[in-house]
Amino acid sequence: MPIYEYRHKEKSGSCPDPFEVIELAVKEPRRFCRKCKKPVEKIVSSFSAHKNILSASNLKEKGFTKWVPEGRDSIRKIR
Repeated sequence: MPIYEYRHKEKSGSCPDPFEVIELAVKEPRRFCRKCKKPVEKIVSSFSAHKNILSASNLKEKGFTKWVPEGRDSIRKIR
């Protein structure tokens, strides 16, 4: 399930701001904080993506084969 971030529309002394919630993607966004019952809004959050998980140098190590186009109707195996 995805993790969504929300922030209070007005200051709330009793709740962290922003806060994260794990909920179904099909569910309507929250309108109120569960804890303090004040209005909240969903915010756009960043995500972490690992770069170079599959690079040309480690394809074989990860169990993959790389094929590249060669000409119009053929391909060539690299690794």
